[in-house]
Order: sequence, then structure tokens, then C-alpha cells
Amino acid sequence: MILFIKKTILFLFLFIASNFIYLIILQKTDWNYKKRIDALTLDAPDNDIIVIGNSLAMDGIDTELLSQNGYQSYNLSLGGSSLRTNYIQLNEYLTLYEKKPKCVILGLGSYLNDFEKETIHPIVEYTQKDREVSFRDLPMLKFRWLFKELLKKLVSKAHREASLKYGQLRFKKQVPDNTALDHNNDFPIDRYKSAPFIYDIIDLCSDYDIELIIVEMPGLKKTRHKKRFNCMLLDEVNNNGLLLDYNNFSDCEIFDDQKDWIGDSHLNAYGAKKMTTRLLSDLQKMDVTAPQRLKCR
Repeated sequence: MILFIKKTILFLFLFIASNFIYLIILQKTDWNYKKRIDALTLDAPDNDIIVIGNSLAMDGIDTELLSQNGYQSYNLSLGGSSLRTNYIQLNEYLTLYEKKPKCVILGLGSYLNDFEKETIHPIVEYTQKDREVSFRDLPMLKFRWLFKELLKKLVSKAHREASLKYGQLRFKKQVPDNTALDHNNDFPIDRYKSAPFIYDIIDLCSDYDIELIIVEMPGLKKTRHKKRFNCMLLDEVNNNGLLLDYNNFSDCEIFDDQKDWIGDSHLNAYGAKKMTTRLLSDLQKMDVTAPQRLKCR
């Protein structure tokens, strides 16, 4: 009986220690976790633009380039995040920091995003203030899906060399886009107009007098729209929520099929710079930091 008790105590100790070590490893190595902690502990940020979204925006919008061109910016986007998660992140940022951004850019991809998804990103949920703790919050249970990402960093030089700049995740890895153009793709405006969490984000921005720009991010050739969607305001009452389409045959001519992608419609550092240069041109035309509501480009 004494031996059984000793073994049980030893097992519990090792189990708790392994969870603690796993959490430390994640905090030091996982991009999403590092970004999340960074976003919650910024030192009096002075950002004019905040970027939110999932991995398409996390990889594809170069906030350092925006900052170098007069729009101090930070990229809050997390890989795998839902629109509900984006709302929570933005609300936290606006609550935590005195200086409010003048503009929020929500980067999405209708070809990858589930606009109706209500789950909260596990890392955001785990680090939320006043969260309820349960057995399921043990790191090896909560973040078991991240173990594969740890393995990638061990075996993949491209993953080890990826870096975070102004919240953007930069990959230099190049995966050719060998897909073919689909001439039947139209812009899925109904998906955007029927997404409740998009309107929650619009309302939040309007409450703080912040311009919201929603961007359909560029994707691989098979995802592109045959014709550019004529931009529109999703919320005409508040004159906010400007929807722009960068995933069409015309706008995507700037990308090199062989050099600008890391796979699955995600831009690498080279493609992100091209995308952000295109976005920067529109931001300058719209003068998003001026005290006025947005207009179509």
C-alpha cells in the first residue's frame, strides 16, 4: 500500500512537472503564444492601425512596412483564430491601452475562413482574464495540437528561421502555386453580409470611432474571383466596415507563382510585402487616419 502511494505521488509529480515544462516550451517557441503574451503586455503602444484576423493576415500583412510609411501598426492576428476570437482580442486591446488606433484592418479569406465558427482560440481562451480553470486546461490537454508545430520546428529549417516583426509572422519559405485559375469564382458577398461576428466587430469599432477595413486576402489561383468586387460599406448606418477584395485576377497579377507563397494561400515575406504595398496605396488614397469616414477606393 505504501509503495502504491509513493508511485501515485511520483506519477502526479511527473505529470504536473511535464505540463509545466510543456507550457514553458510553448511560451518560448510557439508564434501564436508569443504573440498573444506580447499583445497583452505592450508598453504604451502608439499604433494608428491594428490588424486582426487569422493566419492569412498574420503572414500576409506587413505591419513593419506600414509603420515605415507613416502608419504605426501592429498585427494581432493569430493562426486558426475565429471571428469571435478576433472580437475578443480587439476588445481587450481597446480596454488595455489608452491610445486607440484610428483604423482596424480585418484580414479574411472566404475560401478558408468559417465565418460562423463560435469557438475561441485555445491560447486566447487560456490567457483571458478571470477565466474559469478546469482539468481540461492542463497544457498537455489544452494544447496537444501544438505538439505537431513543435516537431516542425525541430525538423524544418524554414520553420526555425521564421520570425515575428511588428506582430507579423515572416516565412522566407517558397512553395510554388501550381493550381489553375477558376473562371467561375464570384465574390461571396452574402457570406460577409450574413456573418454576425463581423457586425460585432463593426459595432465595437464604431463605438470607439475607429475605421474598420475588411480585406479579402489574396489566395492561390484556384481561389481567385474572375472580377474584382466593387467595395462596399457593410454598415451604412454607422458608415463603417469597408469591404475590399484583393483576391481577384487583376489584383493578384503582382504575385509570382513560384516565389511568393508558403502554401495553402498563405503569403511568405516576399508576397506579404507586395500585398501590403498594394494595401498601403489604398490606405493613402483613403487617408484612413484622418477624422472622416471611409469611402470606396
